[in-house]
Amino acid sequence: MKYFVSADIHGYYTYFMEALAKAGFSLTNPHHKIIICGDLLDRGREPKELINFVLEHRDKIIFIRGNHEDLMEDMLVRNYPTSADYHNGTYQTLLDLGYIEDSRMKDIALSSDLRQVLDLALNYYETKHYIFVHSWLPTLLSDEGELSLDPNWREANYLGWLRAKWINPVMMYQNGLFDTNKTIVSGHWHVNAFHALYDEDKEKGKTNYNPFVTPKFIGLDACTIVSKQVNCIVLEDDET
Repeated sequence: MKYFVSADIHGYYTYFMEALAKAGFSLTNPHHKIIICGDLLDRGREPKELINFVLEHRDKIIFIRGNHEDLMEDMLVRNYPTSADYHNGTYQTLLDLGYIEDSRMKDIALSSDLRQVLDLALNYYETKHYIFVHSWLPTLLSDEGELSLDPNWREANYLGWLRAKWINPVMMYQNGLFDTNKTIVSGHWHVNAFHALYDEDKEKGKTNYNPFVTPKFIGLDACTIVSKQVNCIVLEDDET
């Protein structure tokens, strides 16, 4: 199977389509699948197009839950925006989907099919050689303050996965908290941070938004609002 993997699309449907086309994705190829490592919406102004695409081709798409999906869920339950919802683009997404003030946010989530997309989201997806998450795998904190990978991360509870979606993957990478057998693939944190720290041939002052690829970790967040690009890598692997 060929997996076309992106993350942190953040409402930029056009850039996402460009990335898929450049990578050679075909909707008619039965051996092609898309994996989205969270943060599908917010910030970009094309949520309707992304929602329609995901639902129309749900049999070809694996969607991982990101922290922005959690932000949206929180706002829908609360039924009013906070300053964080304005700052993160969460409220603007609902406006772009047709939300009218003083109506129920849950209603627009249903009528726009946003609810259907949120219900598709998984905490992780796994193939023979890769683990796809939004930021990192669930971790444990010892009484002495030492952080370690939860050996039973697949069975982690809601809070375990909630923390994992917000955790800083740069810190996890620096501390070597990798899975022993598979490569972690994620978004959440702008890849230029990894490139700035670890690229031996980096040019001083130059920002690199291309995927950060190592044997144990692949980072994908291109900071699309700045870079005007969505990263998409192609991984060939067997399903578990």
